[in-house]
Amino acid sequence: MKAPLVGDFVEGELGRVLRALSVADRDGDRVGFSALCRQHASELDARRDEWLRVPEELREPLRRNTKAMLAYPQTIQRLARELDELGRPDALRQLSGADLPGDPLGKIQEAEILAEDGEYEAADALLHAELAQGLSDDVRRAAIHSRLVRNAAMQDDLDTAVDHARLAHDLALRSGDQGVEKAAAVLDDLLTARELRRGTLDGRQLGACRETLTNAQQLSDRAWFAESNQVLLRLLDELDALPEEASARRFLGKLCGLMGLNHFHAGEHDEARAWTRKALQDCRRHEDHTGAEVYAANLKEIDRAAGV
Repeated sequence: MKAPLVGDFVEGELGRVLRALSVADRDGDRVGFSALCRQHASELDARRDEWLRVPEELREPLRRNTKAMLAYPQTIQRLARELDELGRPDALRQLSGADLPGDPLGKIQEAEILAEDGEYEAADALLHAELAQGLSDDVRRAAIHSRLVRNAAMQDDLDTAVDHARLAHDLALRSGDQGVEKAAAVLDDLLTARELRRGTLDGRQLGACRETLTNAQQLSDRAWFAESNQVLLRLLDELDALPEEASARRFLGKLCGLMGLNHFHAGEHDEARAWTRKALQDCRRHEDHTGAEVYAANLKEIDRAAGV
């Protein structure tokens, strides 16, 4: 069974535009696809409810034969991303919108089996189809995006992996899920890998910073707290010399937090409190909610140990 065009289920002029977009997408005509999106962006955005969801009559065929039907959800996903790049983010956000009855976790397991067999496109199609139908549970949506992260990374598509990692992290934060710290770490690793691959000065600085932090953490784990802090202070001088927009500066919170932890273990409560406050302030400035929660809790522990 050949996948129908997205516009086949939409009436009028919008249906014609969507069919043209589907054809351009399947032909690999990225220029034509982008041009059509720009030309009709307003109507596509305003009437997104008419094309975002996989129609009821296609859901069962998509589940039974994901390979053959792959093109349909792919076009929906690409169209939503294109509108997002044009400053119209609602369609992309709505891909994880409204309510859906049933058990999507079963579909996640199905997708995992496909991915284990190297059928990444089929697995992605299944996962995108679930998102396109809509899910109200942020934890489940985060789980789906996490699987899409893994599939994209396995295919060496770092841009797509980063996109889904951001969504997984945002959803985990919003839901208060316990996996938020892991989601933040995955996103950070992917951002770093992408910068390193690009070979920019910013990327090299980012990689060097992570390596130094790892070294300092290893020293701290061995209870060599003073030596760890010496490494961190040298790194702090390097970061302070970088421009404010440098990617490596986002590690200031972790650096200060580890300094505070080293002083705490050494029984130096005043220094531990000062560095941990700096870490908390930096995390709040960069909207690192997970880090802010960790360092706020650390401050309470420092005060408890100091008898404050």
